Amino acid sequence: MKVLNILMRLVMLVFWAGIAYALLGPGFEEAGSMPLILGGVVLFMHLLQMLMLRQVAGVLHPTAKDYIEVLVFGSFAMHRHRARLKALMEQQR
Repeated sequence: MKVLNILMRLVMLVFWAGIAYALLGPGFEEAGSMPLILGGVVLFMHLLQMLMLRQVAGVLHPTAKDYIEVLVFGSFAMHRHRARLKALMEQQR
């Protein structure tokens, strides 16, 4: 599971690099609006996940690094936080 998570993080890095290249690269007109749409949708989803992490900030005490990881990697960075939250909730029972 950990190897799969690392591989998917690499996929997300390639995705963001592709979005950045499409926006900043020499052929912006050729790329069209698809990179903007895909990047916007993924960014919106990752922002929602950051809000979810913020809701449990009182319990998990995430750092700025945790928020940046969630912004870049999304659910692939949330796995560790979900496991910590589950362990804390089981301790309270």
